[in-house]
Amino acid sequence: MSTSSTSNEEFVTPMKLPASHQYVVPSKVITSPVELNQFLASNTAKSLLLFIQRLGDIVVSKSNSYQCNVSNTVNTMIEVLNQVNQWIDEIPPLSQPMRYGNKAYRTWNQRLLDNVEELHKRFVPESMHSAIQELSPYLIDAMGNATRLDYGTGHELHFVAWLYCLRAVGVVGVDDETALVLKVFPTYLTLIRKLQRIYGLEPAGTHGVWSLDDYQFIPFIWGAAQLTDTTFKPIDILSSAIIDQNYENYIGAASWSKIHQGMMKKFYAEVLELKKLSLASTQLVDTNPVRIQLVN
Repeated sequence: MSTSSTSNEEFVTPMKLPASHQYVVPSKVITSPVELNQFLASNTAKSLLLFIQRLGDIVVSKSNSYQCNVSNTVNTMIEVLNQVNQWIDEIPPLSQPMRYGNKAYRTWNQRLLDNVEELHKRFVPESMHSAIQELSPYLIDAMGNATRLDYGTGHELHFVAWLYCLRAVGVVGVDDETALVLKVFPTYLTLIRKLQRIYGLEPAGTHGVWSLDDYQFIPFIWGAAQLTDTTFKPIDILSSAIIDQNYENYIGAASWSKIHQGMMKKFYAEVLELKKLSLASTQLVDTNPVRIQLVN
C-alpha cells in the first residue's frame, strides 16, 4: 500500500452534507471477511489513512513544545480529556485478587457513558449537536472495553477516527490539525496510560515481544514524522542521555522518513487488516459514504 504524501490533498474537509442528512448511532455491519475487504477498499478507509498520513506530514520536524495555534475548540477538547483523567483519581481501584483488569474501571467507564453527550456539547457548536450521537461512540470506545477490561491498538484507532470525524464534519478545521497531534493526542496518551496503570487494563490482542507495543501504534507513526529532518538519528534511541533530554518533546522514535513510511505500512497490516470480526477488539464500519463508524 502506498503511503506517499502527495495524495494527502485527496482528503477534503469539511464534508458537504445535505440539509436532509441525519446522524445515527453507529452499529456493527461488518460480519465477514468479504465485507471487511469491501471496507478496506472503500473511499472511507482510504480517507482515514490519508488523514493519518496528512497529520504526520504536518508535524514533520515539530516537537510537542512547538508553538502551534490552539483554538478555543481544541483547548476545550483538551480540558474535556483532562476532566475525564481526573475521574480516575475520584474512582480508585478496588482491592481484588485479579491479575488484570480492576473492576473499578467499569465504574469509571460508566461515568464516561453518562456524561459523554454533555462533554461533547462543550466544544461541538450548538448547530451541530445532532452529530453528537454519532461522535460519542468513537470517544467511548477509544478508552478501552469495559466488559473485557482491556485496551489495545483498535481502541487507539477509535480515538483517531474521533479526530477524523470532528475534522470531517467541521468541528475542527485545517488550522487545528497541528494541535490535534501535538496537543490533543499527547493529552489522550497521558489519560490512556493512566487508565492502563491504575486499572491494570490487559492488552487487547497482544503480539508479544515481536510487536512495537501491545497498547499503542500511532505514536510510532507521528513520532517518526516529528523526528524527520531533525539532527536526531535512529541510533540515538540507544543514548539514555539524549532520551532524557528530549523525551517530552517527541511522541515516539536508515532515516526517520523511512521509519515513518514503514510505520504506516505496518499500521495498515497490523491494525486495519488484522482487527477482524470476532477476533478483533474493534472493527471499522462503513455504512455511509460520508462517515465511518467504529464498533466493538
